Amino acid sequence: MTSWNYFLLVIGVIIAGWLITQEVRRPKKQRLAARIIATLVAIICLLLAGWPVYVPRSETPPAPAVKVTAPAAGIVACDWPRRLSAGSEWVVQGRYRNNTARPVTLRLAGFDTTLDSLVIAAQQDSSFSLSALPLHQGRAVYRITAMAGNDTLEQQPLPLEVTPVTPLTVLFLSQAPDFENRFLADWLVQQGNAVAMRTLVAKNKYLLRFSNFPQQSLDVLTPALLDKFDVVIAQAGAIDKNTRTRLEEAGIGLVLKADSAGTQPRPVRLKLRSGRRLPALSTGPGQLLPAGGGQLPLVTDSLHRAYVTVSLAGAGKLVRTHLFNTYSWQLEGQSAAYGQYWSAVLEAAARKKAAAEKITVLPAIARVYRPLDIQLETTATPAVQAGGIVLPLAQHPWLPYRYSGTWWPLKTGWQQIRTGTGVSWNYIFREDDWKNLQATAYSPAPAPPRQTNLVPLSPLWWLLPLFFALIFLWWEKKM
Repeated sequence: MTSWNYFLLVIGVIIAGWLITQEVRRPKKQRLAARIIATLVAIICLLLAGWPVYVPRSETPPAPAVKVTAPAAGIVACDWPRRLSAGSEWVVQGRYRNNTARPVTLRLAGFDTTLDSLVIAAQQDSSFSLSALPLHQGRAVYRITAMAGNDTLEQQPLPLEVTPVTPLTVLFLSQAPDFENRFLADWLVQQGNAVAMRTLVAKNKYLLRFSNFPQQSLDVLTPALLDKFDVVIAQAGAIDKNTRTRLEEAGIGLVLKADSAGTQPRPVRLKLRSGRRLPALSTGPGQLLPAGGGQLPLVTDSLHRAYVTVSLAGAGKLVRTHLFNTYSWQLEGQSAAYGQYWSAVLEAAARKKAAAEKITVLPAIARVYRPLDIQLETTATPAVQAGGIVLPLAQHPWLPYRYSGTWWPLKTGWQQIRTGTGVSWNYIFREDDWKNLQATAYSPAPAPPRQTNLVPLSPLWWLLPLFFALIFLWWEKKM
């Protein structure tokens, strides 16, 4: 205690003794105890009003601000698919900050070949999109290079794994023979898919075709028969309402073609939803599909009018198309465009099969000698071996099928991650790869611990009991 505290204590004891003595000497002895208590309360409240009282208070200090220093120039953002199905288009997108006085050329290259390029003007902060059609299967490392004239400003690796396409089982339902179905069936068989075709040639008489699929009756489309297919391609008049309901319940995709191709066709420039442009195709101007209301455009023209749409249909997908002569691309030698178009359509419609396991590696830019969080989702016995090291796994407290472990990679390049049912690959970058992304991407700062501080209690807390004590003493004296 300070000298001021001692002084208040002495003064309070003297005043309390004197007032209590006065109360005892009064000839009126009624309510003496109450008068003494009220006197003590009044004196104590007066002392506490001048005596600083501190109480503990728990506080959380503000989180420290995270300072992010953006790079002066270069690729400040970039993303690309790490795994791709064969035949699909690969798109690399990002943002480039050009602080120089010269234009910068961005090049996407692989296997010593420039696949795509674009120019970023001087003093521009611009987004970019580069695309390619990988022809290989397996793992490879592409490169994105920023060049100003003959000077290489930046070069970064782009790892990509191209996986084989999972074969589909496709059922064709047609009211009459047509070239579109014939060319599409041939192309599907060449790609290793299974095809069954039912074409109406007379009343209740069908022409059947089977490729990579066992021959059987297709007269009655029972749920057990339909469950053998991933996609059904049918004309609107060749499929009834009951069959469509069975497809929706089973999650089987349906590609529904209109019954007529329209009149007065004219060449139209088309493009896929990914932005990939297709060769011109003759089609009727009235063969447009409404967009919106759950209809997602899949193929559009230069005016963003839809010719192919996709929407949800029960547990599956419904793709509507008004393009009837895509086989003309095959006749014109545009096999790549034909394959890209039908790959996009079938991928949008095909029934999705749940994977037995799912592995997620964080962060996306995995670096050597840095910890990686590996998450495994499986219903089987969990087991993860990364880089030849068996990782201990911790089960999620609320999701019993999710497990996680930490891996410290010791080598750069492609590293194998083995589980109980399969093998996957992840690319480990060097320390000096993608430094600009590392500078602009940051994680939130951890929350600071709570602190307990002593704060002074307001003197107003003593005014209320002091007020009641004085009122009681005044009232008692008047009685």
